[in-house]
Amino acid sequence: MTDLMVLFPKINERATKNNARDVLKNYAPMKRRISYGDHVYDLTQAIQYSDMPKHQSSKNGQENKITKMFKYVSKDSMNYTRKLKEIDMALESLSDVHRKILSYSYCEVNPYKVNEIAAKLKGYRINEYGQYEEFYYSVKNIEKLKASALIQFAEAYKDGELLAFEK
Repeated sequence: MTDLMVLFPKINERATKNNARDVLKNYAPMKRRISYGDHVYDLTQAIQYSDMPKHQSSKNGQENKITKMFKYVSKDSMNYTRKLKEIDMALESLSDVHRKILSYSYCEVNPYKVNEIAAKLKGYRINEYGQYEEFYYSVKNIEKLKASALIQFAEAYKDGELLAFEK
């Protein structure tokens, strides 16, 4: 059988996970670079009443506010915003557990370590009596889930752009 006849080529998991990590590691720094205070986007102004005579101004208040707002927006920050949305869309397509593990690991200001994720993340299951019970994941289980989540993220991100295939 030739390589052309393979419908689903074998994924190089190590390279794929590295590609996913490279993208996710940039999430928090990009988020910091584009974060602005709400005052930048405030285009509203309270109505002011005065009994003083009105004078004509050559300034356009709304135009000045918009100019001020876009003064802080650069081409890089627009690219960062687009990339963050792409990452968020890929994360949203994952299951809750996988999304939380990747978010805690890469998207937080202070990323969590595997043992901290294991202590923080709870799961629920139905026991033999039909009752819901709460459980925590082990560190080893979080490591396995994280590896699986990285592969799934690579598949979801920009239609599989991060997938690496074996030759």
